[in-house]
Amino acid sequence: MHPGAKIRTGFSMKVDGVHLNRPDLHLIAVDLGIGTRDVLTNNGILTIYNTSKECQEIIDDNALASFVAIALNISSEAISDIKEVIEEPVKIEFDLSEFEDDD
Repeated sequence: MHPGAKIRTGFSMKVDGVHLNRPDLHLIAVDLGIGTRDVLTNNGILTIYNTSKECQEIIDDNALASFVAIALNISSEAISDIKEVIEEPVKIEFDLSEFEDDD
């Protein structure tokens, strides 16, 4: 999460029968009108953060799974366990003294 950015909301879903890679995620982002950083995958779970007006319209039409299936060229039946998600901010802590110049 970028400093000062709003916490994102979206949906996670299980995608069976395909190994998702970066080009797949980019295709999904383009089809939904969202940024590539708004589409994530981890252990067969695809997370899409709703960050555009176009994406919201697709969600309102209950067509998110269909759009993802079309982007991946798979059956919409391969998509299951759709759940609403809220981004969990991660606080990164580090010691600034580690970056000081010894001179």
